[in-house]
Amino acid sequence: MYATEQQTCLGPDQQPISRTYQYRKVMKPMLERKRRARINRCLDELKELMVSALQTEGENVSKLEKADILELTVRHLQRLRRQQRRPSSFADRFRAGFSHCASEVSRCLSDADTVDPQLGQRLLAHLGQRLEQLESTSGRPETPPLSPPLTDTEVEASATHGVWRPW
Repeated sequence: MYATEQQTCLGPDQQPISRTYQYRKVMKPMLERKRRARINRCLDELKELMVSALQTEGENVSKLEKADILELTVRHLQRLRRQQRRPSSFADRFRAGFSHCASEVSRCLSDADTVDPQLGQRLLAHLGQRLEQLESTSGRPETPPLSPPLTDTEVEASATHGVWRPW
């Protein structure tokens, strides 16, 4: 018998139990609990990162299981890799900016109490339609659509009041 494995206790069948065996019996479950806690902490952090990243892309995620978090992360990283491989065109950047702006408008409208709900719905529907149009033209190398032409009354109003400037 080794000097480090001295007989100290007797088991239920009156067999001596080594200190090494006792140590493993106590330490293995404790180390496993610590490993699981570390995994869960990392998954929680990953979930926070993914939820914020998906919200900026306009997706809404409420409750995620561990497998969902990992799947979303893999998809998101694959999408980022694809975006880095291909040069982003002006139209792609325009679509990304428009999408981000539309999600910000949606967030602001949901937070604002003074906005007429029907007006908010109409605005979001309009932005949604324009976003769908942008997405449907994603394969074509076109420039983004311009604003619709001004009506006669809008032209007259701009002529009498001049050009609006933010300063």
